[in-house]
Amino acid sequence: MKIEEITNKINSYFSAMNAKVSKMIPMPAILLLCASLSRPGLSPLRSISNVCAALEGLGIPTGDNPDGSPNLVVKAMYELIKENYRAMCEDASVQGASEIGSVVATGANSGGPVVTTSILPFSFRGLIQ
Repeated sequence: MKIEEITNKINSYFSAMNAKVSKMIPMPAILLLCASLSRPGLSPLRSISNVCAALEGLGIPTGDNPDGSPNLVVKAMYELIKENYRAMCEDASVQGASEIGSVVATGANSGGPVVTTSILPFSFRGLIQ
């Protein structure tokens, strides 16, 4: 058995296990919030820098052309990245849905503690910030 076959098999086991675990144990909202706070957010300048580094790694020059003229390919890529960034910030929305029983609310009233579970699925929309 080749090393690639072994790693593919291990990865498939982890993928299958993660799919089962994520259906049974959804990620707590506090962990999602903490993960989102540690992310820097979108940046067209950071994106073009990453693309240029990857192109250089492939042997594709990203600096000025040999005659000193600017590299129009990099300029075009930067314009594409800026438009993607603009579209995500200004045009995009988030859509989602909830499974039956996935929302649990707790509280209390004069009769004691109250726990309720959603009995209908619902959908929501939001904005990307």
